[in-house]
Amino acid sequence: MNIQEGKEEIKRTLWAYIHREAKRGEAQIQIPLEKQRPVLLIGPPGIGKTAIMAQIAEEEQIGFVSYTMTHHTRQSAIGLPVLKEKEYGGKWYSVTEYTMSEIVASIYDCMERTGKNTGILFIDEINCVSETLAPVMLQLLQNKTFGSHPIPEGWLIVGAGNPPEYNKSVREMDIVTLDRVKYMNIEADLEIWQKYAAERKVHASICTFLTVYPQYFYHMEQSGLERSFVTARGWEDLSCILYAYEEMGEMVTEILISQYVHHRSAAREFCLFYELFHQYEREYQNHYPADTQENRQRLGKAGAGECMAVASVLAEQAAGLAEDWEQSWRWNKQMRQTAEQVLGKWQEGSLHQIIDEEISWRKKALAVKIQHGVAGVKEQAQEERLLGFLQEWGQEAQRARCTDEGAAQCILERKLDRGQEEAQISRMEQCISGGYHLLEEAAVGAAKLYFTETLTSHPSCSQFLVEHPQEMFSRQSGELLLSRREEELRRKLKETRVL
Repeated sequence: MNIQEGKEEIKRTLWAYIHREAKRGEAQIQIPLEKQRPVLLIGPPGIGKTAIMAQIAEEEQIGFVSYTMTHHTRQSAIGLPVLKEKEYGGKWYSVTEYTMSEIVASIYDCMERTGKNTGILFIDEINCVSETLAPVMLQLLQNKTFGSHPIPEGWLIVGAGNPPEYNKSVREMDIVTLDRVKYMNIEADLEIWQKYAAERKVHASICTFLTVYPQYFYHMEQSGLERSFVTARGWEDLSCILYAYEEMGEMVTEILISQYVHHRSAAREFCLFYELFHQYEREYQNHYPADTQENRQRLGKAGAGECMAVASVLAEQAAGLAEDWEQSWRWNKQMRQTAEQVLGKWQEGSLHQIIDEEISWRKKALAVKIQHGVAGVKEQAQEERLLGFLQEWGQEAQRARCTDEGAAQCILERKLDRGQEEAQISRMEQCISGGYHLLEEAAVGAAKLYFTETLTSHPSCSQFLVEHPQEMFSRQSGELLLSRREEELRRKLKETRVL
């Protein structure tokens, strides 16, 4: 299964073991504690096993404690030995007991700090521990205890590790242990990663390159003593350094790329692709549309890599414009909604007095949220900007001695930045139409499909197209949907050996 399927399966396991009674009323079937198997994720490095565990905990609003076992000793895992005096058969003996495990203590600390009594204990590299720790890990998986201290009820144990071909330190687990866990084999999946990459804003050149060369997404190869490999983590980390080098104005070379992409062919091919991408990015920067006659002729003779590089640059431009538009659109929308709430309270008196009351109430509400730590930095900044807007609106209404609702609306319209939003809409429409006109001439038809798919998957572009439908996009997205359906049908027919 891929990482997204693994995430959903772990969520279902969490509900079956822990959440079901709490969220759906009294459960008819209770799974006994001894039958609640720990989850064991085995998959190649760098595909996001740790990331999805944190996402699950956040989405399900439960606690999360994470440990990498290769960093721990036997003492930190099971606790330190202490001598206790105990009486047996009328005689006193010195008996060895153990202090609480650091890991178990961390769970209780998490429960006390967050107030969450359910959660996930995530143990990474569980099959790469030292010889002295191996029995401790087996005890955890079989009995849900570290030393003499059990994992608190309501906590799901999830272990993760790499297959032996990726890590020489891997210890093979015996059948007795495997028969006591919920075993899940996770595989690298480019399509799933591309969605993740879009959310994390992985560099557009990387996302496009992997669309053209999917064989380089995840690759392991060993020839004699030389090992070549590329991982999803490597591509994401390369994205970070690309952004940093571009900001500093430093040159991106194959030597830099090979420090993250440990595969000669992949590093060389990406370096060439990145140079093409960067070249078109400079040429097309702030040019709407880019569909000049010269560019059309050039693209009509271009190879696959060059066509896809152009499509990626155009899509990146559209994404940037859409994000700017969405910010203005959401701001104006929030201002209108707030203004409607204020005007809805207008029964008598002047507008500025009603606004002053609204400001006072909002300031108190924000202060309470900040005090209890439930207002994030972004929310605080947004609310403070809103308060500034209301204050300016009230001051202008006071100067105008506004006591008429129609006059209040006129003042409001002047305060809303509609001109900027309309200019952004115009630039976005030019970018989309110009992009399609240019890509119509591309020697590779997949470039136009890639441009369409990127517009579809990018949240801000998608929102823009909902608010401002574009005829060319609607036509191309219909063709893309039909193409996907045909591919899915062919895949299913192949699976059933009809083709």
